[in-house]
Amino acid sequence: MSNSFSSNDNTSASQPDASEQVIELQTRLVYMEETVEELNQQIAHLSAEFMLAKQAMQLMNKRVEQLMSNPISEQKGQEPPPPHY
Repeated sequence: MSNSFSSNDNTSASQPDASEQVIELQTRLVYMEETVEELNQQIAHLSAEFMLAKQAMQLMNKRVEQLMSNPISEQKGQEPPPPHY
């Protein structure tokens, strides 16, 4: 009978009790919540940067389209050819 007590004592010593498990889970939860908050902030920051880059690209595309539809020679008012022609 003493053998069963000693084996129970060993298992209870190697396994944390319920209150220790709850504390460990709460601690993990706090770290996870902090990590989620940090990731949310990073996502918001990257989203804002992405929107700025998207707007800049749209402006560049419009400018390229303008330049393609109005070449530089047309923009100068149809200059006459150089005299050697």
